[in-house]
Amino acid sequence: MPTTAVRRPVWHRTGHRLLRSVAGTRVVGIATGLFGENADLRRGVLPAAMTVRVDGRRIAVDRASLAAAYPAASSRIVVLLHGLLDTERAWYHRDEPARSRSGTDYGSRFAADLPATAVYLRYNTGRHVSDNGRELTDLLTRLVGSWPVTVTEIILIGHSMGGLVARSALHQATAESAPWTSPTTRLVCLGTPHTGAPLERWVVRTAAVLDGLVVTAPLARVLGLRSDGIKDLAQGRLHRAQWSGQAAAADASTATRLPAGLRQYFVASTLARTEGSLWGRLLGDLMVASSSAGDHTQTADLRWLGGLNHFALLRHDAVYDAVLAWLGGPDGDERAVRHAGTRRPG
Repeated sequence: MPTTAVRRPVWHRTGHRLLRSVAGTRVVGIATGLFGENADLRRGVLPAAMTVRVDGRRIAVDRASLAAAYPAASSRIVVLLHGLLDTERAWYHRDEPARSRSGTDYGSRFAADLPATAVYLRYNTGRHVSDNGRELTDLLTRLVGSWPVTVTEIILIGHSMGGLVARSALHQATAESAPWTSPTTRLVCLGTPHTGAPLERWVVRTAAVLDGLVVTAPLARVLGLRSDGIKDLAQGRLHRAQWSGQAAAADASTATRLPAGLRQYFVASTLARTEGSLWGRLLGDLMVASSSAGDHTQTADLRWLGGLNHFALLRHDAVYDAVLAWLGGPDGDERAVRHAGTRRPG
């Protein structure tokens, strides 16, 4: 009998191509952020591991692949980490100088202004922050070992959850004396909820109330499907011991260790244009309170910017200019940043 060819579903023929599109990438970010590793129902279609990305493509972390992807590789690397429900595409935007959105992404601007090579990472934001920190530690160890030229400086820049992942990785790498901690000199956190995100805590309280009512119990169950990453974000948790029950959050084992000489820069924003205003304290940047993003208990240079929401931190010229000046770029220096409003913890 003649055999009949089995036609594979359209998904299997086009799924990977669709997910590489801008819209598809957005779906990937949302799905993984909400459901973590449980989001991958198509056996490997969604990212299971942290990866290096260039133009949406996954780049293998070996010398040949990195040399091909970064033909003008610099000894200075700027690593950019996106936030919850996002992918590396979140850093990109239209060039709209009239709306204070010059260029198309921070990475290409840093590449020219510092100069440096920008490395964009994609990761599953639904996983525990500490697990992503573990992956970042391992990935940067391989990246430094396989980079086309000797790495002399690494700068980490994280938006929202990306800042927590970076700090978790630094903690784990410092404990292990990982080779990439030595050249890592700066960490920039943009709108990172160091002490937690009140919006997520509001969801927790709302779900508890709805669960007590027969009519709204199904909605409560939907709200309860929060990923491990979202739960960590609510409390600003960096370490495995904080969620695994191994130790209390206040225990010394959860104190964050950072490489000697590392400098941190925390950027907070509010919708309100007046610092310290009631609306600014209540609304923050719509996602994170300025007191959490600019945590005074940390050893960091702090900067507040008014009139910006959480996602404007990814693309606004005022944010880029402040970070560039703090990094000591050609258009400013650290003294200029302090005069512009940077505060050091007392």
